[in-house]
This record gives sequence, structure tokens and C-alpha cells, in this order.
Amino acid sequence: MANRCTTSLRFRFLIALTSVFLLAVIVLGLLTRFVFFPALYKEEQSIIINEMDRLERSVTVNQQQLQAQARDWATWDDTYEFVQGNYPRYAEVNFSQSMFEEMRYKLMAFFNADGEVHFLGGLNPTTGQYQTCETATQTCSWMMPYVVSMQRSIQEGSDQKHNVLYTHPAPTMVASSPILRTDSSGPPTGWLFKVRAMNSDWLGVLSELTGMPLSLTVRPIASIPASRTTSTIMGNTVLAERFLTTYQPGAIIAISSRLERDRYLAGLRSLRYVLLWTGVMMLLVIVAVLVLLQKMILAPLRALTLFTEQLSQESLPQHGLTHRSDEIGLLARAFERQFTRQRQLNEKLSILSTHDTLTGLPNRRLFDHELQRAVEQAIAHHTPVAVMMLDIDHFKLFNDHYGHPKGDHCLATVSAKLQAFAENNDVLIARTGGEEFSVLAEMPADQAHRLANAINAEIDALNYPHAFSPVAPHLTFSIGISTLEIDEHFTPSALMSTADQALYQAKKAGRHQVRLYAPPLANETVSAHNTPP
Repeated sequence: MANRCTTSLRFRFLIALTSVFLLAVIVLGLLTRFVFFPALYKEEQSIIINEMDRLERSVTVNQQQLQAQARDWATWDDTYEFVQGNYPRYAEVNFSQSMFEEMRYKLMAFFNADGEVHFLGGLNPTTGQYQTCETATQTCSWMMPYVVSMQRSIQEGSDQKHNVLYTHPAPTMVASSPILRTDSSGPPTGWLFKVRAMNSDWLGVLSELTGMPLSLTVRPIASIPASRTTSTIMGNTVLAERFLTTYQPGAIIAISSRLERDRYLAGLRSLRYVLLWTGVMMLLVIVAVLVLLQKMILAPLRALTLFTEQLSQESLPQHGLTHRSDEIGLLARAFERQFTRQRQLNEKLSILSTHDTLTGLPNRRLFDHELQRAVEQAIAHHTPVAVMMLDIDHFKLFNDHYGHPKGDHCLATVSAKLQAFAENNDVLIARTGGEEFSVLAEMPADQAHRLANAINAEIDALNYPHAFSPVAPHLTFSIGISTLEIDEHFTPSALMSTADQALYQAKKAGRHQVRLYAPPLANETVSAHNTPP
């Protein structure tokens, strides 16, 4: 019953649909893993890069504003005169604590034409108080790292403007411009540097401007990845960093922001929703297909199966399936006609399956069946059994010279003679090959040997012409015999094999003769006994 269920159409169709469903789930999983998720991640990375580009543009705008302010101050005639020492009240008039705080300046540095410090003013990072110096020493020593980098940029850039970032002693924006007259005439008389701290206050202003929470760190260059933008996923947010190049060697500024993954999570939810409903719809389709399959195909097929099983009865069943107008009805009527025809053919087939069509003799199938029965009976009742293999000598030469139609006539003639001989001697003679015949006789070896000689005599008496035979001018037989004596335990195949060996010996000895199979040891003994001294 279990085996029948596993081989039923319903079960196999269910297995097929389940396999298709699982394959579809696997394909969806692979698409999600290698297509959808990477696409969402790529889109998220694009958004992150765009946000960090916007942040960097804001930093650049801030630098450009500082650069514009430095340029305006550097091309002011008062500044030009101040650096030349012609305006001693310049700092008193223009600089103050409130000015530096409002402009968010950390330091303003003036250098003369030789690159030497002329004036320094700024907010002390320790006290937060405004102070001015002519050298970066003592209380103004905190300005020294800036002064060193500024003088180096003066030497490198000549009269060029500079807009760079410093990392030492703290992250800062630095803008510089050569000091010229308002009409930009004449050579520069020095340089002006403006420094803006990139501290928490600056980050707060930039955060309000961009709408992004920001933080800033200084990193050694060796720890910076190849990409200028990196991102680290942290739950529903992503920590994005943009690396900004700086003027001072050995370090770089990393400005970072924690971004919400709203678009990515929304896309992920949509994708999961689509995948879930895709799976649900596939299951619903499978259930609908199974219901329709059961109603429209499987139930009628089951009725058709019962109908065909009833056809094996003696009388044809009366069933409503034969009155259906669909394909099931067509099959039922076709089965009914086929079964009627099959009954007629079975009667002919029962004869054809056990007899040779050309000669009318029993065929190999019937001979093997009877041989098996005879061997079993002989072993059970200790009675002898003999088999013979008969072969027409040089029948190939007969076909080659007379033609196959004449060969068929020859076989039919010989078979008629053998059939009459079998009926007269109560033995079974079958055609078991092209020109080979086999004999089954329940008799001992000596009687079988006499019977074989009698068969040869019958065929010789037939005197069927065979002018091309090297043996005789008429058709002849070679015969090999094997017997199962009492208490011997040969199998049918062993009997036939030893009879074939005896036939081979008859052919080897010159054909047109009878040979009885004997074990090799017996043959060697006989040969030794018959050897002349």
C-alpha cells in the first residue's frame, strides 16, 4: 500500500510541485543574497557617499569663506601700511576679544616680506582670552606650531594663496593671502594667515548647517584605508567617515557622522514583504493546482484505472466512463476495443511464443521450459535425461550458393522430417538457432546415441541436395549428446553446454557424425589406452 502511494500520480505530482517550490525558494534566496541585498547595500553606500560629499562641500564652503575673509583683509590698504610699520594703531582699532569670538577666529598672523613674524593675535586655548604678541614665545608659545607651518608654506608657495587644514596642535582651518594694496599693485609686503579652530563649536555650527550629527578625529596616515569614505554598520544606523587631507605631514582629519538607515531599512522591509507574499502566492497556487488536479484529472484517472482492472474479467464491464465525451471517455473506449483485440491476439501469441514461425517446431523458449521440468523430475525420481544439439553441416555455404529463400525451404523440409521423427519416438525436437536444433529425450546415454544415429539416417535418407558441402553431396547433420544419469547433478545450462562441446567435437572430427560428451579425464584415459605401444 505504501509503495502504491509513493508511485501514484498524485504523490509524484506533489513531489514535483514541492520540488519546484523549493527550487523557487532557493532561487529567491540566491537572488536576495547575491542581487537584491547587494543592490540595497550599493544604494545605501551611494547615499552615504552623497551625504559625505555634501558634508565635505560644507567644509569646503567654510574654508572658502575663511579664504575670502583673509583675501579681503590682505588687500586692505590699512593692512598694507600696518605690515610696513606705518599704522601702529591697526591692531588696537581692528582686533578685540569679541571680534575673534564672533568671527570664530583662533589666530591671525602677519608676516613681513622676509617671512618673519610681524604680529600675532589670537585666543589663548587655555584661558580663552584674547592676546597679541610679536613673537611666539612665553605666553604666546602655543602659537609656535602654527607659525612654523605658516613660515614653511610661505617658503613653498611664494605669493600664492593657501587654504589648508592643520592637525597640529589641533584640527584647524588655515587660510592665507599675500598682503597687497587694494588695487593689487606692487609686490606683496607680507602675508596674512587666518586660523579657525575645528572644535566642538565649529562642529555644532556645521551640524546645524548640514542637519547631521558630526564628530572629528585626527588619524595617523598609516591607518587610513584606500577609500576616502568608509562606513560601519551599527544596527539601524551607519557610522560614515570622510577623510580630509591636511597640510601637515603624518596625519589626516576624519570627520564622521552617524546616519540613519531609513531608506535601506524601508527597502529591506519592502523586499521581505514581497518575498513573503511571493512565497504565500506560490503556496496558494500549488494548493489550487492540486485541487484542480484531483478534481479534473486524478479522480477520473482513478475511475479509469478501476475500469481497466475490470477488463481482465471474462466479460467486458459496463461502465459510465465509456459514455464520457472528454479524453477520459476516449481512453475508456480505446481500452475496451484494445482489450477485445488483445484477447484475439493472445490466442495467436500463445502459439507464436512457443513455436518457430518458419518451421513450426517448438522454439528455444518452449525447449528451455521443458528441459527445466525434465531435469527437476529426473533428479527427483532418479531417471535419466539426454539432450542433443543438431547442426546442419556447412549451411552457410548452402545459403551463399543457393540463396536464402532456398535455405528457408531447406529448413522447413528438414523440420517437417524432424517433427515426424519426434512424434514417432516420443521426444521433443526444437529449433534453437538458425540451422541448429535441440532434442530432449528421457533416456540413458546408449539409447540416446542410437536415437541420434537414427536421426542422421533419416536426414541422409531425405537426400536433400547440397552440392557445395565438403562432407557429402546431400544435406548432413553433426550431433552432440549430453546425458544426466542417475545421481548426477547437472543443471539445464550445464547439459546444454556439454552437448555443445560434444557437437564441437563432432565437427572437429570431420562432421556428419555423432559424439557423446565425456569428461576430459575420461577422454585422456581413452586416448592413452588406444595409443599404440
